Amino acid sequence: MRNHFKTTESIVTPLEPRRVEILGDECLIQVRFVESHSHAAGWSYEYELVGEIGKVEKFLVRLKDIEKKS
Repeated sequence: MRNHFKTTESIVTPLEPRRVEILGDECLIQVRFVESHSHAAGWSYEYELVGEIGKVEKFLVRLKDIEKKS
C-alpha cells in the first residue's frame, strides 16, 4: 500500500478565483480562497492549497505558466 503524503501551501497570485479553482480541479488538489488584496497595479488573491506533494508541485508549475501568458 502506498502512502500519499499531503502538504499545505499558501500562495498569492493575480489569477482570479475561478481560474485557480478550475486548475486545482484539473490537478486533483483542494484550493481554498483566503482573501484578496488591492494594489495600484491591480488585484492579488491569496489561496491555500492542500493535496499530495507531487500534485501540488504540478499545480504550481502550471500556475506559473499561466501567469507568464497572462
